Amino acid sequence: MTCKHLDDRTCKLGLCGGVPALSCCERCESYEGPKRGLGDVIQMVTRATGIEKVVHAVAGKDCGCGKRRTALNRIMPFGSSEPER
Repeated sequence: MTCKHLDDRTCKLGLCGGVPALSCCERCESYEGPKRGLGDVIQMVTRATGIEKVVHAVAGKDCGCGKRRTALNRIMPFGSSEPER
């Protein structure tokens, strides 16, 4: 997995709580890298169409989108669930 927040196997955002970041990327709500599943595709479409900005303006930053993204990625993943090394 190649998230832009991953630096030498460590999350630059500090979101992994000391565990190796590669195992954390699979369920991270701030992940930015190759598409992991359906949730990432929906997030890409909502960002490209401007829907994401509207939702955040109305519902606030914590609108639950990240949790839905993670859940949809878990339900319908792309490829192997093993992180790349």
